[in-house]
Amino acid sequence: MSGAAVQFERITPSIGAFAHVGDVLAPGAAQQLLDALETYDVVILPQTAMSDETFVAMTGQMGAMHDLGVTAESGKKETATGVYRVSLDKDDPIQLDFVRGNDYWHMDGTVYDTPGKSTLLKCENPASQGGDTGFACLDAAWQALPEAMRARIDGMRVRHAFRAVGRLLHGEVDAALEAKWDSFFPPIEHPLVWHRQSGRTSLMIGSTAYDIIGQSKAEAEALFAELNDWATQDRFTYRHKWQRGDVVMFNNPGLLHRSYPYDESAGRLLHRTTIRGTEATG
Repeated sequence: MSGAAVQFERITPSIGAFAHVGDVLAPGAAQQLLDALETYDVVILPQTAMSDETFVAMTGQMGAMHDLGVTAESGKKETATGVYRVSLDKDDPIQLDFVRGNDYWHMDGTVYDTPGKSTLLKCENPASQGGDTGFACLDAAWQALPEAMRARIDGMRVRHAFRAVGRLLHGEVDAALEAKWDSFFPPIEHPLVWHRQSGRTSLMIGSTAYDIIGQSKAEAEALFAELNDWATQDRFTYRHKWQRGDVVMFNNPGLLHRSYPYDESAGRLLHRTTIRGTEATG
């Protein structure tokens, strides 16, 4: 196959497609891949031999790349090119918490008023054991919610913060560590139900959800648990088993995603780029 024609092969009825394209940098190819996210939410280019230079160039054709900011490792060659290494071989504890926190269902960028449009992951080395990545379609979960629950939660406001992930990793911690997390990713308020410009709806839940305005901690935690369990049912999800060279891009505002646990010795290494979002949650 050559040129900009991209062929898509649906994976499940509700989420995911394999994309087949000869040259991702051919005119129009990157835009077709980006547009396909609104249909499939997760687009996979299987077992490419894509260099980081091509990876970054393809990402740049899709939109402005997000400055990885505090999640970037200063002085790393990959960071200088706009690529972040997703690996457990981190020396800095904040960096390590950031990667370990991926094991919980979450949406990228909930600590900003405008979450990223898409995250792209390229598999440099698959884990020898574990390390799959799961995706859950939030619009499908919302559409299937009982009407009483939709009426109950629409209009609620939720706060997100990295401290919520930190507590999942470490339990209750002292105020100094919590303040350090907040200095990187301060708490921010979002609607619990995000009606997006595309006409699709997202639930602003996942591991960064910290509390709900006007509710007790116990009430909020119970609701988060119920909604997380609902949204991550098998019928709304796709679990990707990585192979070397796979490139996966996903419609970040419409999904929860997670990595499945793996040990550092498993050797898992992904490279990541991010496309800036254009729609604030409101």
